[in-house]
Amino acid sequence: MLSKLSNILDVKILSNLVIGYLPNVFMAIILFFLFWFANKLIQQLFGSFLKKMKVEKEPTNLLLKGARVGLYIFAFLTIADQLQINIKSLLAGVGVIGLALSFAAKDTVGNIISGIVIIIDKPFKEGDWVSLGSLDATVTQIRLRTTVLTTFNNETVVVPNQQISQERIINYTITPKIRVKIPISIAYKESISAARTVLLETTKGDTQILQDPLPRVIVTDLGGSGVNLQLRFWIENSDDQYTFIFKYTEKCKIALDKAGIEIPYPHLQLFVEDTKGIRVLSKSASSDSSDNK
Repeated sequence: MLSKLSNILDVKILSNLVIGYLPNVFMAIILFFLFWFANKLIQQLFGSFLKKMKVEKEPTNLLLKGARVGLYIFAFLTIADQLQINIKSLLAGVGVIGLALSFAAKDTVGNIISGIVIIIDKPFKEGDWVSLGSLDATVTQIRLRTTVLTTFNNETVVVPNQQISQERIINYTITPKIRVKIPISIAYKESISAARTVLLETTKGDTQILQDPLPRVIVTDLGGSGVNLQLRFWIENSDDQYTFIFKYTEKCKIALDKAGIEIPYPHLQLFVEDTKGIRVLSKSASSDSSDNK
């Protein structure tokens, strides 16, 4: 009799618990569908925003996936709390692990943040010719953590995005028209105007050199061995910059040689001041020379 009564009480207690818990389960189901709908809405709106920003397909997919994962984590914690699951200890453990990981992977996190900034800010895109510090290369691939570059020697260079964000970026593709500078020196005894005429003659007849603005030759500085000049002209395509530098460095050398204008090499010119001590040394050297004879 007592066992039967105990079973009845257990069933009643259990049923009361189940009935009391049903609203939480019902609310958790509603939250699940709300988060599911919110994910669809966020993916659509965020995707449209990135499309308007003209973000490339691969970075767009990565950003949308990151937004989805973040929403899923928030949904899991909210639904678990609604089901009265004690997540405080879980959150404490996750917080400690997250703190440890943040210190261990701070460079990775910094690279990812820099990658997102590059994707949104778009200082360059795949296929652009850029200059990063002392490196000139073509952008092959933009990743979330790194950017892949290909140099003109066909070398693949993988650069962390955090390093790129700290460099001065020159994008030659955005503004293809570029000024070419050819440095060359002449001896101090030579005429600057004559050298200018000779150097400008080398550009005549070249249809790839723009005539607005006109090519010009300027004096950049007075060097230790000669006068430093610079032949400057504009071309339409920045991809040809180095071709023109190599070509016109050679043409200028040949033209100056033909004109008999000396291109100096480093040398030291010593001037001796006429002082009493120098005269005494000179007389002593002369007397020694006569004695030897």
